Amino acid sequence: MQDKFSEVAAQVVSYAIERGVSHQTSNKKPFQENKIALGDKNLTNFSICDYLALSNDNRLKEAAIESLRNNGVYTAISRTYLKLNIYQEAEEIVSRIFNKPTLLLPRTTLAHISVFPILIAPTDAVILDHQVHTSVRMASDHVKVKGTYCESLPHNDLTQLEERIIELGRKYDKIWYLVDGVYSMFGDTCPMKELEWLMNKYEQLHVYVDDAHGMSWAGEHGRGYALSQIEYHPRLFLTTSLGKGFGAGGGAIVCPDEATRDRIKMLGAPLMFTSPVEPATLGSIIQSAKIHLSDELGVRQQLLEDNMAYFYAQATAKGLPVVNSEHTPIALMAAVYPDLVIDIANIMFAKGFHLTGGVFPAVPLHNSGLRVVLNLYQSHEDIDQLLDAFVEAYLIELKKRKMTMDEVQSQIKVPA
Repeated sequence: MQDKFSEVAAQVVSYAIERGVSHQTSNKKPFQENKIALGDKNLTNFSICDYLALSNDNRLKEAAIESLRNNGVYTAISRTYLKLNIYQEAEEIVSRIFNKPTLLLPRTTLAHISVFPILIAPTDAVILDHQVHTSVRMASDHVKVKGTYCESLPHNDLTQLEERIIELGRKYDKIWYLVDGVYSMFGDTCPMKELEWLMNKYEQLHVYVDDAHGMSWAGEHGRGYALSQIEYHPRLFLTTSLGKGFGAGGGAIVCPDEATRDRIKMLGAPLMFTSPVEPATLGSIIQSAKIHLSDELGVRQQLLEDNMAYFYAQATAKGLPVVNSEHTPIALMAAVYPDLVIDIANIMFAKGFHLTGGVFPAVPLHNSGLRVVLNLYQSHEDIDQLLDAFVEAYLIELKKRKMTMDEVQSQIKVPA
């Protein structure tokens, strides 16, 4: 079974490499905000998840340089024994964004691995949404090997979730439901208000949210999509990325209280045994947090909202098969089959646009699409040109396969 899975995945990736739309390396030209330099081409950026265009902001770059000068390139000691003053400063200012105690790690994946063994016991049960990010699924294996029961449920199926809460609640102490705030392939969102209702109804239910793709562009002070929908519930636990919309790098564990933070800080394996966040990244985190706590963030959020509204309205008007109706910075254009996705992407590259595919194994094999990432590097003119190129590319490739846009549209769905 696993060999077949790997074989199919390798075939999809190999075809993408062959067609020149995967495993690419940019050339040595400096990053030009809305352009990606590949070979002799400058492709318009519809692929990088720098939603608010902060990673190339001169203030973040200067803060990173200054921290590097003051603290060196790398601090080779476990933070169990010592952490730089700038590390404490970064955690304190990020905590202000959430109004909750926060811990920082080099990656969001390490945040999950730090948290799960501390929070989730062998007497608990874990339910994973089918589309939850792979990093969360990997972290769940750390508790599964210690005896914690784990299972998956169809995507955003709260009817089945409630049934499983009742059933598993007879045998286990806590039920942990693992979700994304914004799902990275299909761009759809977690039904946070409905989950809040379930948490209020069932005391055993705890919800763990990875809001990496919801951070910065949504919520007060950019605290993310999940917390733009509900308050921090006593049985909610949140992790997020300080890359992507935040523009700096690293991951954040947002704890419900200081006691939980202190326990994770003392016992979380990656906090004890892996490298700390690099000084340059800490400098940029602090600068980005200052922007998040200022009025400027709201301006950037509104500009992105304008881009999102424009994109979705124009895509719909042109009859293009956008999977998600919600306005998030990730839009998936349905193309059903991996080879169709890759061939359309190849045409889009030739027309001067850089985007990525949502294909197996990231999504079910026959539920593939082209992933359009919206950010502040793009203008409405860029979006118009992208969508016109999409229309042409779809028509070329669908004609080869004797398919129609209606047939593609009929297969649009966010998968269970």
